[in-house]
Amino acid sequence: MKWWKRSIFSVISVIWGYCSLDYLFYAFQLLANKKNLTKQYHPREDGVMQLLGAGMFLLWFIVIAFYFYIIRKSSNQIDLIEADRKTGREKVKRKWFDTILQAAFILTGMLVRWCYLILFYFPSH
Repeated sequence: MKWWKRSIFSVISVIWGYCSLDYLFYAFQLLANKKNLTKQYHPREDGVMQLLGAGMFLLWFIVIAFYFYIIRKSSNQIDLIEADRKTGREKVKRKWFDTILQAAFILTGMLVRWCYLILFYFPSH
């Protein structure tokens, strides 16, 4: 992958990770039924919100899978072919560097958001 594509994907990954933490936290709140103050379960209201939280989790995983698919298509399509010494059969080793790098940037964005919340947001509230 060219350096400018990798830079664009890196910026998108950090922003995606930064925003994903709040999104996933909100989805977990819906899934865990945290906003129910009466402590009684009402299937019509609470069940729908829990399904919405589960759907939000699934949507996040679908979007991240599509994002990694785009990264794989944008990176170099050259795979390494190695021969196994014992059997003599050829194995294809795919290049995963760009995908792992962008996953690390997503985790870095989440870590930056978490540090911001712990160091600045929570102490002031």
